[in-house]
Amino acid sequence: MDGRGRGRVVVMEDWTPLPIDKPVYANADPDSVIGYQTAMENGFLNDQGVQVRFPGFVDFAELGDNGRVYLNDLNGDLIASTSKGAVYRINRAGTVFRIPGVPVSGGRRTVFSKTDRELDMAAGGQIIRLRTDKTELLSPNAPLASHVGWLDNFTIAAEVNSGRFYHSGAGTPDQWDPLDTFAADGSADNINAMIVTPFREIMLSGAASIEQFERNPGADVPFFRRWSIGEGVSLPYAMIFADNAVWTMNSQTELVRFSGQISEVVSSAIGLLLEKIDDWTDAWIGGFPDKPMHVLGQKFLLMQAPKATNPYGTKGMTFLFDYKNKRWSNLYGWDDLTGTPIRWPGWSHWRLWDRIFIGGEGRIYELKTDTFSHAGATQRWLVRTSHMVSGNQVQVKGLRLQLKRGVGSNTFDPQISVRCSRDGKPFGTRIRRGLGKAGHRLQTIEFGAYGVGSTFQFEITCSSDCDVQLIGAGVKTEAIGH
Repeated sequence: MDGRGRGRVVVMEDWTPLPIDKPVYANADPDSVIGYQTAMENGFLNDQGVQVRFPGFVDFAELGDNGRVYLNDLNGDLIASTSKGAVYRINRAGTVFRIPGVPVSGGRRTVFSKTDRELDMAAGGQIIRLRTDKTELLSPNAPLASHVGWLDNFTIAAEVNSGRFYHSGAGTPDQWDPLDTFAADGSADNINAMIVTPFREIMLSGAASIEQFERNPGADVPFFRRWSIGEGVSLPYAMIFADNAVWTMNSQTELVRFSGQISEVVSSAIGLLLEKIDDWTDAWIGGFPDKPMHVLGQKFLLMQAPKATNPYGTKGMTFLFDYKNKRWSNLYGWDDLTGTPIRWPGWSHWRLWDRIFIGGEGRIYELKTDTFSHAGATQRWLVRTSHMVSGNQVQVKGLRLQLKRGVGSNTFDPQISVRCSRDGKPFGTRIRRGLGKAGHRLQTIEFGAYGVGSTFQFEITCSSDCDVQLIGAGVKTEAIGH
């Protein structure tokens, strides 16, 4: 203020932390979200509140066709079934052997079931088994099956387009009596999914109900229905067991966790994003069935709607869910020609030899915690904050990030960039800074001023093949008035 009491008055000047330790909230219009992230891509929030980049992968094995790859294992080898019907065996070194015999038919996603002697496969056609060096028809009397399972020496099959499931004789997986059948008739709907849990429960679902069957030891009838609930499952390949519970997408396309007859919706934070998905075709959760993905000390469920239109207008939505902390983020691939995020390249994942493998199209990748590209292709890491609302006009005189530094090599200094949307206007020009060559340890990076406004939203990105750990962020503000 000048001597006549007029002019610009400086009220205060201080650093205000950005809440980058908060999870994503996508159940509202991004412009109305405050105090959370509006996007986290190819990264996650760890237990310390640090934004961590999700690892990339390298090529592990190239198969003999370009079909979608679904993974399992048998006798110490990785087993791959493709959407073309072929089956492959891959050893630790990545050497591929095409397995001769009967192809997997039906055209659906391959569901595997490991027994005491073989690996069974069902994809909507006849059940195929693999014992040693060839695939063969399990039995001409077994039903055409979308799902196959195994419990107490009984092989179990969910018949395609039916409310019935069948079972083999005890210890005789190739013997099927047409009378050995049960009806999942809690509601008048067909079975669309089935898993056998580690607690020896058979979980069967339809569009309008879920039923649990259990073994009936010593009885003439080997299984009995224990309970049913009137909450249906919308997606045939979106049911997985983790954390002592079953997780699935219900008929309202909400991710739910249920134990016994009690269910809990866990996708409220991204409800609006799920409602906007226009195509759930071929959607899946996990390797199906599979244990959750354990990466960098965190446990995740992986859920993908491969044909859904994403917020960038391309196809493919992949969700990463930290089910312990109930936090969400998204995984994307990248199209270098258009500079646009696209579908994350995986169709399945599987853990073997203490390594994580990802089924792609005609190839298998290996997830590597020290790699941050997709087999050489760009993987963009991104955090987009909500709006920082001041209530009055302020000037942002500086932005400061605290990050892990020295993530480059002796000659390569990877780049991180920041851009800002002020007062809801389009994002401005990206400002880039180096993350430091090898040996660089100073954690703080300054990004300069971002002008005057009443709301500020920041987008922080990195496309270099390097580790990113964003520890903290703050803005230096100066309130102004007259």
